[in-house]
Amino acid sequence: MSNVKNYFNELLEYMEGKTIINTHSHHMEDKSFTDFNLDVLLKNSYVDWCGVSFDKTKVSRQNYLNQVRYNSYFVWLQNALQKIYKIKQPLTADNWNYFSEKIRDAHKDKNNHIRLLKQNCHYEKIILDAYWNPGDDNGYPKLFATAYRVNIFYFGYNRTAKDLQGLNPQELYGEKIDDLASYVEFMRKIINQKVKEGSVALKSAVAYFRGLDFNETTRDKAERVFLQDSNKVTEEDIKAFQDYISHELFKIAAELDIPFQIHTGLGLLKKSNAMQLQEIIEKNPSTKFVLFHCGYPWMDDVAGLFHVYPNVYPDICWLPLISTSACERFLHELIEVGTASKICWGGDTWTGEESYGALLAVRYVLAKVLSQKIKDAYLSVGDARLIVDNILYNNPRQLYNLETNLK
Repeated sequence: MSNVKNYFNELLEYMEGKTIINTHSHHMEDKSFTDFNLDVLLKNSYVDWCGVSFDKTKVSRQNYLNQVRYNSYFVWLQNALQKIYKIKQPLTADNWNYFSEKIRDAHKDKNNHIRLLKQNCHYEKIILDAYWNPGDDNGYPKLFATAYRVNIFYFGYNRTAKDLQGLNPQELYGEKIDDLASYVEFMRKIINQKVKEGSVALKSAVAYFRGLDFNETTRDKAERVFLQDSNKVTEEDIKAFQDYISHELFKIAAELDIPFQIHTGLGLLKKSNAMQLQEIIEKNPSTKFVLFHCGYPWMDDVAGLFHVYPNVYPDICWLPLISTSACERFLHELIEVGTASKICWGGDTWTGEESYGALLAVRYVLAKVLSQKIKDAYLSVGDARLIVDNILYNNPRQLYNLETNLK
């Protein structure tokens, strides 16, 4: 046990201060960090997904902490806050205002949220998914490469349909399209332009509004949505259109030689497991499918696809925050069933504080898993260090062709 602990600490020390490429972020715009404090931070973090509310009273705050304190989202965010703001005590109802004031004071400097990413997290590049403005880099092109979110294209069958952010592609880009062929060319034109502007990947989060069962369909079935009044379009028509569009998007990603990031697991849960993608992965061998979150809770699906298909790339983004122990278990498997040159990690957060917490979580997971594998004589210390370097830097740099973007 002492050897494992020594290896664990050695690996944590090795990772401290290393330059990192973060493959996934929703980091908020500058304006979101005005009057930023603990309450605002918590409400823009995954802790808020626990569904526990709080107000400014001590009783409410204590009840909130009693309920969320052991959730891994909270644990790693609190860990980050203590390290960033040099506070020894954990968050309590009594010192809540002290934490909040430290955060507020730091963010009086409008550059603080970016400084956290650069100086605390040591990110060299972050791939930003600005779902509120697809393809935007928040005004920081040297720090943020972009993943162009393609969800809007699933709602382009008329000018009134909206995605979860209230966006419609025909309306957003000032087009009026009434046939499928023109629509596909419209998508290709927009995506090509976004890639020229700096997008290094396409990103799909359709698992939040439909399943990942992208069945093959005919052009005629897909085009029905353009041939009917909007109030007569059926769910079957919409699915046929979206399935067809999906296959076209996968082809476009292959043509441009950029990865296609797909949210797998959680979301709506129904049909969001990664095995739903087997047919399209097999039929699009030139498309690089990046499976986000490793399909949690159906992680075995990702391990199986990773083992069989060379165009599958597992990304453990978000997973260390969802469940640290689940990520530990699964990373053991990923190392064993695939190749060390394909696994990546992203923070998947909105703020610098939580991004640092996500980084602390993945460092912990890497140190825990790799120290055990060294102890078991499965890896050498040198092997473990190379795996760290690959996951946190080498793999994403190669996968997203970032060599020409990092200067």
